[in-house]
Amino acid sequence: MYRIVLFGILLLYFISLPTFGQTKNYTISGYVKENGSGELLIGVNIYIQGTQIGTVSNNYGFYSLSIPAQNLDLSYSYVGYQPIIKRFKLTKDTVIHIKLSQSVELIGVEITANRERISDQASMSVVKIPIHQMKQVPALLGERDVFKVLQLMPGVRSGSEASSGLYVRGGGPDQNLIVLDDATVYNAMHLFGFFSVFNGDAIKSVELTKGGFPAEYGGRLSSVIDIRLKDGNKEKLGGETSIGLLSSRLLIEGPIVKNKSSFIISGRRTYADVILKPIMQMEDSEEDFGYYFYDLNAKLNYEISPKNKIYISGYFGRDKFYDDYEYNLSSTKNKIYWENATATLRWNHLFNNKLFSNTSFIYSNYNFVIDMWEKYDQDEFSLKYSSGIRDFSLKEDLQWNPNRKHFVKMGFQITAHRFRPSAVVITGTNINSENNTKELNSIETAIYVQDEWRIASLTKVNLGLRLSNFNYNKKSYYGLEPRVLISQMLSESMSIKASYTIMNQYVHLLTQSGI
Repeated sequence: MYRIVLFGILLLYFISLPTFGQTKNYTISGYVKENGSGELLIGVNIYIQGTQIGTVSNNYGFYSLSIPAQNLDLSYSYVGYQPIIKRFKLTKDTVIHIKLSQSVELIGVEITANRERISDQASMSVVKIPIHQMKQVPALLGERDVFKVLQLMPGVRSGSEASSGLYVRGGGPDQNLIVLDDATVYNAMHLFGFFSVFNGDAIKSVELTKGGFPAEYGGRLSSVIDIRLKDGNKEKLGGETSIGLLSSRLLIEGPIVKNKSSFIISGRRTYADVILKPIMQMEDSEEDFGYYFYDLNAKLNYEISPKNKIYISGYFGRDKFYDDYEYNLSSTKNKIYWENATATLRWNHLFNNKLFSNTSFIYSNYNFVIDMWEKYDQDEFSLKYSSGIRDFSLKEDLQWNPNRKHFVKMGFQITAHRFRPSAVVITGTNINSENNTKELNSIETAIYVQDEWRIASLTKVNLGLRLSNFNYNKKSYYGLEPRVLISQMLSESMSIKASYTIMNQYVHLLTQSGI
């Protein structure tokens, strides 16, 4: 199987070799940033005016485009920002960094707008949510939830009215791959699905893929939700806060070394426990009852050199129900909590203006715990149930732009899973029982390669291949996952696309109704 992938890589290399008689091409590359903060912008459209030749900035704001050596106008556009047009006649490979300014909103009687130009990328069923537009969505109890916005998209529905659970094209919630800065988030819900775990103030970009999956993604059947956190303002210290009916938020960001390094810290906590306590208080009893959740996001970045950048990001969140009760001879102390923790260390390296790499070291952890204790007179009873999953991953992604007809992505990922399906401990005056399910360890690996090939000026084909493997108890399960997508541009606002994809999912959600 791995020989097939190697053969595909070599084939793409020979296809990308220049042909005699072609017009001389040069490469223009650089980073696209937000003017005033230095925040790198994801998904900026960059194209030659009057043509369908273009590209978009990647998840780290980097772009690379091979263009002919002639006079041309290059357009940089992004939703919510003022577009920029640069005129070029390249005589050599050139590096140009672009800063885009946010559009100024004016109050007017009549508002007109042109439909956004469709990107000529060979992708389909991809929804990108502009963050500034998400902030204009009506808030639910003071919260603007990114999952509530995704539920408005075609092919996506919630499990119930007010729930943040996502069901994409008939798939279950566990069939969605949800990643936060490359780290898998296994439970993305607060309050049993009423809110998602993502603090909208700290999010830079949200991308939902419902079909035609790129070869870099795998392991789930229904969708991919790729969420990226802000890097932090590189030019000045600032922050924002918000107070809602059920929760409050705080965000602080600023430079560590101006224009070189920055940080961002954001937190959110509910105070439903404070509101409910006087309502739930019973007469002649001492009871402490409540529920709360909190989130904490933090991120640091440092530019070691123009070709090397380091990112460190982390997330921790917890939901907790508790009920401590004393009345006459009886006492109870019960709590239920679940928590997510992720951490990512990423290294961006620019080999040259055509080859970009990102190396990620990833940690992800999820725990669910029920802890109950009761006492009546001299009799005691306690029960503790816990389950969880922990991952350690190494991920390498390469982007190669050999010429204007090909854009190649390749890479691999190795993930060590540790599953703890359940652990139950019951103790009491006449009871002492322990039933711990054995921890399960497995290794999941994948290697992929894909080429976005421009066959003609208006026609693109995305050819990809992903080889996945899941190894448990000395037994391996392989999956060969071809990806084919054809895109035909009809105009700047219309295209026809078709795709064929095979996906494999090795990890599934099992519920235990007996607890």
